[in-house]
Amino acid sequence: MRSFTHQQFTWLDYPKPEERELRVLQQKYNFHDLDIEDCLSEHERPKIEEYDNYLFLVFHIPYLAKGTDRIRKVEVNIFLGQDYIITVHSDEIPVIDELGKQVTDSQSRLDELFRQGTGFFLYELVEELFDDGFPILDRIRKKLRSLETELFDSDAEVDILREIMSLKHNIITMRSILLPQRSLIAMLEHKHSKFISEELGIYFGDVLDAIERQWSLLETAKELCEALEDTYESILRHKSNTVIVLLTIFSVTMLPLTFITNLYGMNVPLPLQEHPMSFFLLLGLMATILVGTIGYFVWKKWL
Repeated sequence: MRSFTHQQFTWLDYPKPEERELRVLQQKYNFHDLDIEDCLSEHERPKIEEYDNYLFLVFHIPYLAKGTDRIRKVEVNIFLGQDYIITVHSDEIPVIDELGKQVTDSQSRLDELFRQGTGFFLYELVEELFDDGFPILDRIRKKLRSLETELFDSDAEVDILREIMSLKHNIITMRSILLPQRSLIAMLEHKHSKFISEELGIYFGDVLDAIERQWSLLETAKELCEALEDTYESILRHKSNTVIVLLTIFSVTMLPLTFITNLYGMNVPLPLQEHPMSFFLLLGLMATILVGTIGYFVWKKWL
């Protein structure tokens, strides 16, 4: 647990809290049982609950899992009162860690965050959390551009396909996280109460604009990823068709030659069988058939 106090305002941060710690908070601030249960379990959708003495908010934030390129969802639960804000999350969140470091190291940053009340601090926190999505989107877009180049310069289809599918999974995951956040932030933009003043509406509107920009970038990334997948499948079909054509031509050209060799392998009298030059005559006949067949394919532009 980390605690930051400035004048009459307090910020408490609980990463990976135990139930005992949350129950102590419940007794101190008179939180509802259902809100404590939400903090102890993963909530499927973000929400806002308003009570007489506090607001309870549930946010879902996209982040890159440490050591991987997979996007994960982390839940942030926030209790907002007139003189306190409490953040509860089950995973370490770099943005919150960095914000805590800033208020610890800089008195001016502490004054800036708390001077306009807990509602303004909520805006600053939410803005930092969602602005962290832009670097993730930049990585997705760079990877898409890299794959676009690699797709036409490499024969490693399996690796490219795996990377395309991984990117597609990340895009779908991030879209599923951001979609409900749009309505939640829109509610904060128009929610005027003793905890969030009317003047803060424009600030939360700015956060909503950032989310909308991320959504627009995700739409573009989704279309590009689908286009790359379609292009990959087209290239793969073209290569498969080319192989099938070559195998078919090989089979067709070899069919009459195989027929002749099998025919003259039979133990029955056949024309030219006793001729001293029969072997060379058969070779000439087979060569003529081979050249004629290939010439016909070239004339039909199948080769």
